[in-house]
Amino acid sequence: MGDEKKELGYVLKNFYQVPVGQVMNKNLWDIPILPKTASIEEVLSVMSARSHVWIVDKENSKKIVGIITEKDLINILAPKKIKPYVTVGVDLSSILFGNVKKAEEIMCKKVIALHKRDTIEDALDKMHSHRVRRLPVIDENGELLGELTLKSLIIQFRRVLKWYNITKK
Repeated sequence: MGDEKKELGYVLKNFYQVPVGQVMNKNLWDIPILPKTASIEEVLSVMSARSHVWIVDKENSKKIVGIITEKDLINILAPKKIKPYVTVGVDLSSILFGNVKKAEEIMCKKVIALHKRDTIEDALDKMHSHRVRRLPVIDENGELLGELTLKSLIIQFRRVLKWYNITKK
């Protein structure tokens, strides 16, 4: 039993050192992307089928400038309940008020990204410390090469465990 744990530990250590470029989703046609000038209607259309959308600088660009997640949509969809005595620090961004028109107005501008040479361990560390479930993989110019999601890592991890269990028999 001790040898099996050592073997599994060896396999997992190697799994954590795999570059994200080998496991990321490289199919840009399958990754939700909109320009920052996209209308809220376009954002809602994409988000009705996806849990996020990457925001790029302009049409036909791959330069990531932000992300919109379901959490961002809650902030603009939920009715604002403003207390009469609160006068500062109130976010009035709302579809109801009609003051949200473009993707860039609701996107999170802090992009936490990976490079294709980063390891799965690096990716998991970033996901854990920033509390995110997806990361864009970008090149040195900030252009999108692919994305890595927690779900895709779980699938890869499960494949490694399955392979390990088959080979030890």
